[in-house]
Amino acid sequence: MKKTLWVCFIAAVCASGMNAGAGNIAVLVEGGLFLMGEDPINIPEDKEFLLETIAVEEPGIYWLILHLENDLGHTANIYNSDDDDPGVVEEANDLIFVTESLGSSAIAGDYSVTNKPFISTEFYVLDDMGFASTAAFTGGASNEGSIVKIVNPDHPIAQGLPEEFSITVDDPDTGEPAIVTFGAVTDPSVLSAGEVIAVLPTSINESDTGAELPADVPILIVAEAGSDVGNDTRWVFLGYSDVEPLPEYGGKELTRTMALLNENGIKLLDNVIAWALGEEPVDVANWAIH
Repeated sequence: MKKTLWVCFIAAVCASGMNAGAGNIAVLVEGGLFLMGEDPINIPEDKEFLLETIAVEEPGIYWLILHLENDLGHTANIYNSDDDDPGVVEEANDLIFVTESLGSSAIAGDYSVTNKPFISTEFYVLDDMGFASTAAFTGGASNEGSIVKIVNPDHPIAQGLPEEFSITVDDPDTGEPAIVTFGAVTDPSVLSAGEVIAVLPTSINESDTGAELPADVPILIVAEAGSDVGNDTRWVFLGYSDVEPLPEYGGKELTRTMALLNENGIKLLDNVIAWALGEEPVDVANWAIH
């Protein structure tokens, strides 16, 4: 595992070269994934050990880290949300990426005010960041084809993408796009700031209430620097939830959204990362990992 990881990384760099805009990206994960004393920021061996744990327990986050490094040429610095100092995280990185493994309470106090671009796949933090009046109407949703609809085609994040597209690869058992979970704003009226870029045109409820979700629930919301949320940098909320989908809606055990992205799903993610960093979207001809 260790040797393979580094060989893949070196091969990817030699084959395609590092991106001109390559930078340091903080990937925040929950503290339970860390063994006592692991220091993945300063000790390469510790990062390898941690990645082995994440590969099993959080395959979507594992895919994200390899994609950031092997495909996009960034350095993914993995931080323990329980222990690492937010000031140090901000100082050392160009972008902060909050993963679905964290609850909103784990990040709201530390990163509700940040001086670095911020991407979160944890939607329950929307109210803490000033995007919504309440988080009560956010939650997990899916649809039968994992279909996303772009509603702001002029935004840079939407460039190169069709109006509607599936984000996942086909399930080998069904031949249809794999069913995954999205973080969604199930009542758009609670949004108080930000710009909606993409929605779920149809959705299936995954809440405990069983209430039917409306059409066109937002799953991608952005805020330009200096917007109504009081941010000095670009903020993004992307509903690539890595929560396991419920079996009654066609979800399968251990399914994780980012581990199953197809080319359009990856492009949307890459456009989000590039926009947050203030860079032009990068087209990768051949991804090193999938």
